[in-house]
Amino acid sequence: MRLKISSLFSVLLVLVFWSASNGQSPERNTVYGPNEKLKFQMYYGIINAGEVVMTLEPSYFEGMRVLHAVATGYTTGLANRLFRIYDVYESFMDPETGLPVKAIRNISESNYRYYNEVLYHRDSNTVTSQLSGVHEVPPGIMDMVSAIYKFRDQINTSRLRPGDVFEIKTYFSDKVYPVVIRYRGTETIRTRKGRFHALKFSPVSEPGRVFSSEDDITLWLSNDRNRVPLRVSLNMVLGSIRADLIEANGLRHDLIEAN
Repeated sequence: MRLKISSLFSVLLVLVFWSASNGQSPERNTVYGPNEKLKFQMYYGIINAGEVVMTLEPSYFEGMRVLHAVATGYTTGLANRLFRIYDVYESFMDPETGLPVKAIRNISESNYRYYNEVLYHRDSNTVTSQLSGVHEVPPGIMDMVSAIYKFRDQINTSRLRPGDVFEIKTYFSDKVYPVVIRYRGTETIRTRKGRFHALKFSPVSEPGRVFSSEDDITLWLSNDRNRVPLRVSLNMVLGSIRADLIEANGLRHDLIEAN
């Protein structure tokens, strides 16, 4: 069976436009730092199947100061021998707003290859895809990597209530893609990194060949000032995939473990 590391990135990207719903200012980041590095262990069932690494560094794009975010997912061990995956997602973000100015998607999955670059034009609400040209998009649209950081900064726990449902729009594979997310409340979970209080979310999945119900995807963020992704879980028709945080360096705030 094909192990979909890229599916985990898709889960993380959907938590993006809550800033508009929660009344937060988009102008200043107080959550992540410019040298943050997160590493996740991936499991297919009980098998160690791969890793996901997310790095953030200061850089420049066309003379503009940016934050360069890179998310890399790859198979290891037996999974790598059966079906090799090495996927790289990059985002060049305005450090003041968190909005991307450029995104790169570089996919290598067995014999399949995909490469695309997308430029974001905020003044005209358009994007330019290297593969398909210019597209109109909603204001504030983001790529999947910048969406992770933006959501972490904009989430407002004082206004969240279990059962809240939000519809958001993302840009992926040259499409504007609407996604519905449900907030499930708080939960304490244990990972290899430790035991943490977490915020629990369920992006609505589409039943079909991969998922059997709408609630087969779950994401947990640390319920502290970092809002770090702690775990992503996908329950699929032919098995389950889980990604757990195992390393966190360069955080702006201490990662607080549960007592």
